[in-house]
Amino acid sequence: MTVTDGEKIYTHYCSACHGNKGDGKGFNAKNLDPRPANHTDAVFMSKRTDKELFDAVSGGGRAVGKAAIMPPWGNTFDKGQIKSLVQYLRKMCRCQEE
Repeated sequence: MTVTDGEKIYTHYCSACHGNKGDGKGFNAKNLDPRPANHTDAVFMSKRTDKELFDAVSGGGRAVGKAAIMPPWGNTFDKGQIKSLVQYLRKMCRCQEE
């Protein structure tokens, strides 16, 4: 799996809430409380480890103490797909795990 695979997954599954650009302004965002995370915010995203991002995708928001409305994707994506999605998140924020 590559970062391009992660981008395809993000566009298909995540952009409705997080936005096509990852800015948290997807077409469904206005209906959500709390609002979806802005994945382009390097300060916000650099505070999250790759494992935390992986766990958030796999187990949903509730698994990492965030919005329970974010669904768990661990039964939809395999580990390689989730890792490629994490790589794409890092590309969007232009940040790396510290």
